[in-house]
Amino acid sequence: MLVADISDQLGNQMFAYAAVKTIAQKKGYEFRFIRAHNTRINSSDPKYGSELHTIFPQTSSELLDELPPLPNTWNESITPSSSQIYTEEATEVPDNTYMKGHFISCLYFMDNLDQVRKWFAFSPDILEACQSRLKRVQEAYPGRQPVAVHFRVGDDYLKQGFLLHESYWFHAAEYMIQKYGKEHLLFLPFYDHRPSSGGLVNRFMQRYPCENIRGTLVEDMCTLTLVRNLIVCNSSFSAMAGILNHMPGKQVLRPSVYPSGTQYQPADCFPGTWTVIPARQNRFSFLYCGFMKTKGRLLKVLRSAFPCKRS
Repeated sequence: MLVADISDQLGNQMFAYAAVKTIAQKKGYEFRFIRAHNTRINSSDPKYGSELHTIFPQTSSELLDELPPLPNTWNESITPSSSQIYTEEATEVPDNTYMKGHFISCLYFMDNLDQVRKWFAFSPDILEACQSRLKRVQEAYPGRQPVAVHFRVGDDYLKQGFLLHESYWFHAAEYMIQKYGKEHLLFLPFYDHRPSSGGLVNRFMQRYPCENIRGTLVEDMCTLTLVRNLIVCNSSFSAMAGILNHMPGKQVLRPSVYPSGTQYQPADCFPGTWTVIPARQNRFSFLYCGFMKTKGRLLKVLRSAFPCKRS
């Protein structure tokens, strides 16, 4: 049995599940997963929640309440010098291994994509609602090519050093305009944060023809899989949506970098067939992340030098 350690938000959960379950199948092992402690939830669907096993109930039978005694543990080890997330070592583990990591590389399961799409099949009510919403948009804007655009601009991305410079989304939009013509496009923005005024999402929507059909967490991912033209960002959520998308002739645009607090850029998160758009890290996000790391190290030193006395 391989047991995957599922952590963080939906996109990360799906990558780890797909990667480790694919490895288990190829090795002829059983597969289960356990939910790690999670403190990063941006959005939750009112009906399906924010967990992989509630959003895709076909996976719920594989969820363990607690980790069984296993003789082996494999820990993903990614550093700024790593060339990619994927490692052959992860695919060669023995049976009865606890698999700890994010596994945010499509290379683990791209040759098993038909199965992965079945694992992550959306419920009929979600699928029907999203298809109906897209149909209404196409009827309201006949002759226009819908382009789904995913933004990750929330405070968590800012503080962790993940935030991209806003020029990426404008470069991607201009690429689509050069290909189709502005009068033939309609951008559909999906985002984690949009202030009442100002901000990247509002500036984008003011500059380009847009229609906001954003829904719940699950509806948004499902809709991203149904639009032929898709602009993803450095987000496992939209990357997985682009992978699950099987629209004929689809075109997916992705950023050239995937910044993090360690400056590591896992390019193998994205399939090699996707179109690369120039991108760079938001400078303020880089500085903020650096400041928080320095603050953390300083607090650690102070606590070591001046330990608190317990009564």
